[in-house]
Amino acid sequence: MRTKTILIALFAAAALTAPAQTGTHDECDCDACKAKKEGVFTLPALQGLGQTEPQRDEHAGHDHALQEATGQAEPVAHDHDGDGKPDHGEHDGHDHAVPEADPHAECTHDHEAEDAHAGHDHGAESGGMALSEAMIQKVGIRIHEAEGGRIAKSSVFPAEIKLNRDTTAAVSPRYAGMVRKVFVEIGDAVEKGDPLATLENSETMAVYTLEAPQNGVIISKDLAVGEVAAAGKVLYEVADLSSVWADINVFPKYRHLMRNGMEAEFIAHDGCRAHGTIRYISPIIAPETRTFTARCILTGARADFTPGAYVRARIDTESVQAEVAVPSEAVQTIEGEAIVFVPSADGFVTAPVQLGLSDGRSVEIKRGLQPGQKYVAAGAFSLKAKMVTSGMDPHAGHGH
Repeated sequence: MRTKTILIALFAAAALTAPAQTGTHDECDCDACKAKKEGVFTLPALQGLGQTEPQRDEHAGHDHALQEATGQAEPVAHDHDGDGKPDHGEHDGHDHAVPEADPHAECTHDHEAEDAHAGHDHGAESGGMALSEAMIQKVGIRIHEAEGGRIAKSSVFPAEIKLNRDTTAAVSPRYAGMVRKVFVEIGDAVEKGDPLATLENSETMAVYTLEAPQNGVIISKDLAVGEVAAAGKVLYEVADLSSVWADINVFPKYRHLMRNGMEAEFIAHDGCRAHGTIRYISPIIAPETRTFTARCILTGARADFTPGAYVRARIDTESVQAEVAVPSEAVQTIEGEAIVFVPSADGFVTAPVQLGLSDGRSVEIKRGLQPGQKYVAAGAFSLKAKMVTSGMDPHAGHGH
């Protein structure tokens, strides 16, 4: 391409010098001469020569081929005084390359500040779970003010219901004799004075009647018609089962916690309950069970507490007067942390608490809830379920 340009330039130079050889051509009116006078070339290869191209490189305006053909020196850049030397340094004071505009140059965001808050849901942290009044009623949420109370720690022991020997009577003949008649059987209820059996005195042949010494139930019988009963032999036992003993087997490590007058709750196999007071504590360990015996008297107990039944005894072995005590259902565990829900301006939020003594019904709050502070006493489990299923941060909006 450069060779072609040089050839065109040489040809153009020859054409420009041709008219000077003779003056006869000056008056020629042919198309070529007219074009020469007007500075326009008619040959296709020469058309556009000398015209400014629309796109220019960094040396725009410098025709190196024409300069080489004519022997003219290439002009010096920035030579304002014509001395052939540049008046400025190569790039002194000139910003030849305008940098491309940075599309983020106008960005006013503080990305470091944004990154510092990356992953935070500010809306969730700033508030709790907001519920409408209708939803609060539907879920069964009840809000109470924190107050003190007595908290007792219970221990459970095995126990056995036995006959109250103080209300059980044995029936025996005064004289040896033959049994003539039998009137009652085991399980029959009798009243004081009712006939139980008749006997014939072996010495006097006199017939006499054995009577019930008290109201109660026949619990044992050891006679038959025609047999000779010795004097003093126990023929019947009549027991008043409205009062029974409840013997509690106390493990040795709890012996120092037991004392007469303590209340005990007894739970039967079907869940029925009875209450009694400790009246007696054995001073020695029973060799069969290796335990101490603490005895209560149960009065008016149902049939679940008949002699021979095994039950459980719950006794409050420790107690404390707590400054703040709440129902056990008010305390929930989230991610291994004990919390209660408290109402706030943004809804219900969690408050971490430190627990103390618990009796199964109430629990002592040592830290995290102040006396008089409102908390969710009922419905806390529903709030926990809503928090877990909705994916909320359990630590958001902590009521510290």
